[in-house]
Amino acid sequence: MSIVKKGFRYRLSNVLAWVGSLGGGWLIYMLVAIAARSADGYSINGWEEPFFTGLAVYLGCALMNYLIVGSLRLLPWRDIED
Repeated sequence: MSIVKKGFRYRLSNVLAWVGSLGGGWLIYMLVAIAARSADGYSINGWEEPFFTGLAVYLGCALMNYLIVGSLRLLPWRDIED
């Protein structure tokens, strides 16, 4: 599938890739925070929902990108492969 570099789908793919990377960053932050809290002996009740929200954003944007342009684009600074 060929994609025009100035077209709407390409720009939408860029936005989805960067939003997905924010979700991935949130996912990493939550993993570190949960690990730190559990290592200190604190309860992590209620921390599952923000973790799964970040995971859903990351994977949801990757899936939408795959459906739109045929590439997951897990790293937003990489170009779309033809």
